[in-house]
Amino acid sequence: MNTLSRREEETLLKSTKARALKECDPVVKEFAECASGRTISVAWACRGKYKALQECMHH
Repeated sequence: MNTLSRREEETLLKSTKARALKECDPVVKEFAECASGRTISVAWACRGKYKALQECMHH
């Protein structure tokens, strides 16, 4: 079994995160628009958009 060095692991994590953010950009923008100007109400007002964001980022 091969293991990654800490540097390789960080590089892989950064590239994976960047790809996910690029692919999920429209979903991120929808959530950001919903959350804009809200504080506590974001928890229930944007629940569906947040769930969609999480699902997109995990795929």
